[in-house]
Amino acid sequence: WLLAPPTLVEAGVRPVDGLLLSDVAVFDVMTGTRAVHRDVLVEGETIVSVLPHDPARTAGQVVDGGGRTLVPGLVDSHCHVLSGSAAPGALDLPNPLVNLERLLFAGVTTVFDPGADPDTVFTLRSELAGESVLGPTLFAAGPIFTARGGHPVPMMEEFAPAPIRGLVIERLARQVDTPEAAQAAVGALLPAGPDFIKLALDRLPDEAPRLDLTVARELATLAHDHDLRLVAHIGTVEDARDAAEAGADAWIHGVYKERIPDDAIGELAGFGIPMVPTMIVFKSYAELAGGDYTPTALEAAVAPPALFKQWADPTLDDHAPADIERFIQRLRDQRASAIDNVGRLHAAGVTILAGSDSQAGMLPGPSLHRELALLQQAGLTPTEVLQAATIDAARFLEGAADPGFGVIAPGKRADLVLVDGDPSSNVAVLGRIHTVVLRGRVLERTPWP
Repeated sequence: WLLAPPTLVEAGVRPVDGLLLSDVAVFDVMTGTRAVHRDVLVEGETIVSVLPHDPARTAGQVVDGGGRTLVPGLVDSHCHVLSGSAAPGALDLPNPLVNLERLLFAGVTTVFDPGADPDTVFTLRSELAGESVLGPTLFAAGPIFTARGGHPVPMMEEFAPAPIRGLVIERLARQVDTPEAAQAAVGALLPAGPDFIKLALDRLPDEAPRLDLTVARELATLAHDHDLRLVAHIGTVEDARDAAEAGADAWIHGVYKERIPDDAIGELAGFGIPMVPTMIVFKSYAELAGGDYTPTALEAAVAPPALFKQWADPTLDDHAPADIERFIQRLRDQRASAIDNVGRLHAAGVTILAGSDSQAGMLPGPSLHRELALLQQAGLTPTEVLQAATIDAARFLEGAADPGFGVIAPGKRADLVLVDGDPSSNVAVLGRIHTVVLRGRVLERTPWP
């Protein structure tokens, strides 16, 4: 199956006479209300009307909603679409096209990839936009700007195959230790058209070097001078504070290494910076090699049982370096406080964006649904969780208060997911997918055989 995976998703043509989603309950992510018995008419890639249901209404293609709930297509604000899903250190043949199908199968119609080989990811972005490749709309940052020897370099040195290790590091990271080096590296990247610039302030592992703050400030200035925004990978309160003061526009991962002191919550909220906490990636790493893994229904629908057995294999730990073992143990020790941090920051006014950081040991698409469950566990209401994965994420990615997707309304992009049940009562309903519409095309979803 590594070499010849089955097709999970196929797309039909856009009907000339429009697409009608008939008798659906439209979920308004702005208000959290659910308007029943509605007809949603799509022409081309765009929603043109939302009307009271009329049994006589027709179109070139009709999807009978049967009273199910229609929500905007989901957004994963942190997903590595070029990565494989095998456990770290295991044999892996990453297949980005399968990743894209898995995302669509799970109702994810927009993705932000904040760390990838620029040549590959920006080419893929163009192919997706031109529809020569089937997959979500893709925003991408390209390489990660970091200190010399900073994250993600140590991880690549540990887990990338030796023959290509240097090439992988060269493609994934830009190691800059002076403002001048930052200027040169950003200047070389700009012709590729990055949507964001990403830097790493988190020490991972704890012994790794950390980006100099003078360089971080220069990266933020360079990004903003070119109408780009800067996202910062953080792990501690110090990282969050330094990223904000350097000029970051979003925190990636949030404070996951320690409990935020109560008197620092207001300070961090006062920066007005959104956060993509990616709690599921740390939960996944902490649970790898645990001897057992029970996949969700969505996971089982997009991957073979052999993969889940691999994730559970206790022998994965046999050759883990000591610094990686210490990092994993810290994740286990801090899981409760990391979730609590998200809830307290949200309560203080921090905008939370849903992102999975899907990579090794995870499945793009289904992993976002696991993150949504953790957001609800952290204290967000189901409606707030859905906002984090739709309208709030769309606003951030487009940098606009009124983005072109992320809400069901006339004039918006027709990325839609029809689910069984009412997601305002439980986010698990979002995984009970009946139909996915991508830019006005109904997708045919076929589970893994």
